[in-house]
Amino acid sequence: MLGRLRREIDLARLPPFMRILTPLLALVLTTTLATPSAFAADTPKATLPYEQIAKDFVTANGLDASKPEALSYEDVLAKAFVRLDLGAFDVRFPRADLDKRGDDMRASVQAMLAAQEKWLDWMAPAGGDQKSLREDLKVLDGWVKSWKAPTLARAKEQPEPDLAKLLNAPEAVQQASKRVFDALCSGAGFGAAHAPTAPVRLILTPSRKEFAGFIFFYGWINPDQRGLFWLDSVPDWTQCFVVEDQVIALEYAGTGRKPDDYTTGSSMSELLQQQVAQLATNSLLAAHYAEKVPGPFLGGLSMNLVVDVYGEVRTRIDGDTRSKVTGARSVFVAGGQSEGGMLAKNSAETKWREGGGKDHFIGTLRGAQTEGSKLAKDIKQKNSTFSIRSDSGGDKWPAVAPFLSADAKAPAAQFVGDYAEFFRAYKSAFIYWLQTKSQASEKASREKFAVLLQKLADPAMTGDFESVFK
Repeated sequence: MLGRLRREIDLARLPPFMRILTPLLALVLTTTLATPSAFAADTPKATLPYEQIAKDFVTANGLDASKPEALSYEDVLAKAFVRLDLGAFDVRFPRADLDKRGDDMRASVQAMLAAQEKWLDWMAPAGGDQKSLREDLKVLDGWVKSWKAPTLARAKEQPEPDLAKLLNAPEAVQQASKRVFDALCSGAGFGAAHAPTAPVRLILTPSRKEFAGFIFFYGWINPDQRGLFWLDSVPDWTQCFVVEDQVIALEYAGTGRKPDDYTTGSSMSELLQQQVAQLATNSLLAAHYAEKVPGPFLGGLSMNLVVDVYGEVRTRIDGDTRSKVTGARSVFVAGGQSEGGMLAKNSAETKWREGGGKDHFIGTLRGAQTEGSKLAKDIKQKNSTFSIRSDSGGDKWPAVAPFLSADAKAPAAQFVGDYAEFFRAYKSAFIYWLQTKSQASEKASREKFAVLLQKLADPAMTGDFESVFK
């Protein structure tokens, strides 16, 4: 099939943009990322007092840490966190931080609303009435903007877990949230109705101390899981899956932190909303597409959604994360759906991140392709070759499409970092082309793209991803 697709493409008739991305057609026709699952270890070795940190977390939240067997995961979530039902999301935020970190919660919630609204924009060309759903999202956004710091501070002292009740949300707001939930969690917002699913639960932790404390707490009450959660690298993770819930840190780890320091963090500032929007979208798409769509394709969708909302994507979620990854079942990022986590890279920006993806990395890909064609001496498809540099920058390796295949050639260790950054750029550029350039006009491309997303979400979908895409 790949050969037939390539023969049917007349390169001479394609615009320069599409010519450089022609090899990307291969991306969506396979499902297995053929890159190593880990990088060479470089995390400092230390032994953190996991149990004590877990106990401190429990005690700080007004719970009894003397009897871990009496503590349940759901009970701690209910008592230590407030809950906000936000359309397709069940958002949890530490009660203790409502006064001092309320702005972080507001920014995160607005990012989730923006992501859901942009998803409707993507689905609109497939048809369907979105008017009432969009009006409900505006009602929710207006309510969130109205939050006042003193009101959040007073809510901190109340035992009620439902934030909407704590803030006396108007009936119109509560009904709007329910309608958005009904639409998205029943598949209507994806254009394919199905039995209602549970909302996607996101646990936000504003500080590094709370993030580490929560992760170590889960390992404390689940001894059989400690090998996954009692790790010295946890203070550097940016997110983690616990059961089916995604735990999201709203701070980066402090630069140059000492091995025994699990509390120092650095602000994400304006990148916080990008980070939350991408991670929240990852979970939302995973819930609705399940195992039917390759994770890297869905990860590319969430990247591009961030670009469409914020004009760039400078998140530290995928790409070159070095050894800062725990092994687990991969969905969008190494770290997986049920356990494990990912850390942010602290080194300087690579060439692949110049411009923040405002052009979907097309310029950088073009440069790597030009350089790659010179390396491809014995390769017929020179336009399918991209230059990958070693960690030192002195050596080059020709990476040849397709890049998502069980037969794809994995790079040697010294090229893995640059290859991961290349792949991040590659999937964004391909999906942008697919959405805007794949048909005779942008309008036709967006219509076909929306239909693809609709069909992939259909529970009655037959055949694999390749057949539906075809």
